[in-house]
Amino acid sequence: MTNTIIDKKEILERDVEVLVNKADVLINNTIRKINYEIINMYWNLGKMVSEYKKDNNSKYGDAVVKRFGEELYAKYGAGFNSRNIHRAIKFYELYPILNARSKSKKVNVRDQSHEQKVTARSQSNQKIPTWRKFQNITWSHIRELLKFKDVSMINYYLNEVENKRLSHRDLITEIKSKSFERTIANQSEKPVKNSIEKTLKDPMILNIENKKRTEKQLEDEIFINIVNFMKEIGNNITFYNRQYKINYNGLLYKVDFVLYNKEHKNFILIDIKMNKVSRKDISQMQFYKDFFDKYIIEKTDSNTIGIILCETKDVRVETDKDIYQIKYLNEIPKEKELLKIINENKVILLKTEDLKLNK
Repeated sequence: MTNTIIDKKEILERDVEVLVNKADVLINNTIRKINYEIINMYWNLGKMVSEYKKDNNSKYGDAVVKRFGEELYAKYGAGFNSRNIHRAIKFYELYPILNARSKSKKVNVRDQSHEQKVTARSQSNQKIPTWRKFQNITWSHIRELLKFKDVSMINYYLNEVENKRLSHRDLITEIKSKSFERTIANQSEKPVKNSIEKTLKDPMILNIENKKRTEKQLEDEIFINIVNFMKEIGNNITFYNRQYKINYNGLLYKVDFVLYNKEHKNFILIDIKMNKVSRKDISQMQFYKDFFDKYIIEKTDSNTIGIILCETKDVRVETDKDIYQIKYLNEIPKEKELLKIINENKVILLKTEDLKLNK
């Protein structure tokens, strides 16, 4: 009798789980559909107002939008004020084709209107991006990003929202931390050497308490916040090991952290240094990297990446193309201070690249 009751309870629990999962899927799909329709509405609004201004050869664009916004605001509410109409127009101009559901359509610059071609040229010859099939983007995200003029910055944050499932508040934090400016690929004037530079931040913000500590204590705090730490490195990063042991010629070495990039299929080795990076530190990381490339990685893996996380970088210490000196910050500093550090990083990065070119 007891077993029968237990069996019925297990069946009930499974049925409830299926019911809840089905409801979650339905709710999530409904939310995505609503978000898509809202974005679609604003894109079409921007298209219609842009074409209206063009057809009427209006020299008073702002006045037209303001008057139109007042009429729509009175009829439909705050979502249709002149500010949102300006955003909708910019959204349409940045994304001439709303390509959220079709993968086959592509933006062809030759098919764009004169106004859109001018917009393309004004973006420093950047490609006009298509509106891709994002799953987690809302109009709130887009509205936040349309404050920027740089198309590459807008697309960077859209991808961050999509890949990391950032809420609107999370996105504001990413912007406040200058995530785009801190990305190595956006600091160098040279082409990107490998894929990690598109996501790896320098400086890296650890979001830990600002206090004096040993390297071991810093390592412990990073481990506690390992999820946020991995997000500073990139997307699809997984934790592999801590204090990974390497036995070589009777000597024992330990790598502070070993991560794995599932998207690009390579190991990422992290070594923590409280002081300025030395040539010895670079040689040690080179040894770790060579060991992994020779004995650990699979045939399908890419070359191992080495990151030396340090308090102070040294431009005189040349690094291999797959080894990076990355400065760490305990928390997000004030904007001016953060921008100063980013600019200093650019100078160091350029000097380091010049060292390699002149070698």
